[in-house]
Amino acid sequence: MLSRIAGNLFWMGRYLERTEHISRFSQAHYFFSIDAPKSVKKEHILESVLNMAGSYVEYLGSGNKMETMEVAYYIGLNEFNASSIKHSIVKARENARGAKDSISSELWQSINTFYHSINLMDRATFNEMGIYEFSKNVLQNSSVIKGNIDNTLLHEEAWSIIHLGQHIERTTQVIRMIVTKINDINRIPKKEYYNMIELFENVNLLKSTEAYDMSKIFYREVPSVSHSLEFLTLNRNFPKSIVYNLRHIEHCLLRITNLSKHETNSLEFYASKLLCTVKYTSIQDIEKEPLAFYNDLLNKVAKLADMLETKYLQY
Repeated sequence: MLSRIAGNLFWMGRYLERTEHISRFSQAHYFFSIDAPKSVKKEHILESVLNMAGSYVEYLGSGNKMETMEVAYYIGLNEFNASSIKHSIVKARENARGAKDSISSELWQSINTFYHSINLMDRATFNEMGIYEFSKNVLQNSSVIKGNIDNTLLHEEAWSIIHLGQHIERTTQVIRMIVTKINDINRIPKKEYYNMIELFENVNLLKSTEAYDMSKIFYREVPSVSHSLEFLTLNRNFPKSIVYNLRHIEHCLLRITNLSKHETNSLEFYASKLLCTVKYTSIQDIEKEPLAFYNDLLNKVAKLADMLETKYLQY
């Protein structure tokens, strides 16, 4: 496959995955702003959304007000914000169009439909629709597209490259959510309501990653922060966990390269080494310095993506 086509498929997968995670995180925080204790400032919740999306500095620099609908529009539809949902959808469609001969008509149509549903939406329509309905529309379209990726494509090279992009992006977004929530918890005043707010922040993290129900089943109770970090990092059977996605990154690379052995400085070796490093880490090790652990992991995943682009996607 040409590097240009492979790059289109890879970035299509990344942008589609990014759209879904930012939308779900925003939706969960919208409900959090409604249900949260009065001691939680709404500004902190909005800052959390902006931090997770990587838009906090740019948002403040634009002179925008820290208000719910202003932040929601900036994250959702602001075409000048490179971290917005609209920007990701536009980029996903551009990349899908560049690889149109390598994907099914059903997949192209679902991406194109998604694009037009967002591109035609103006500020007034967004305000009338509200955050919940907007996020619901995004998540429903994302679900249809994922179904078409898995059910209308040959599970060969193109499919593996799309999934490689999805798993790298999912790993990145889950780590960003975890880092954001650790920072949010660390800023809670150590007062009588600390435990209650910590619980709200923890539940919000789990719901943002669709892990709340499965983590309760796994631990047979509402998970603690420690359990949540363990579940989202080390659980080998949960599709949003870091280990699960690193394992699938390794698997996709093996399918693409068809090699059983790799040089010690190769991309494939680096991916396998990263998987083993995380897989054999304990939650006790992570909790010693959680922010240092996750920030380091985020940098290593970014390095993995850069190595992939250099080896297979540059043209």
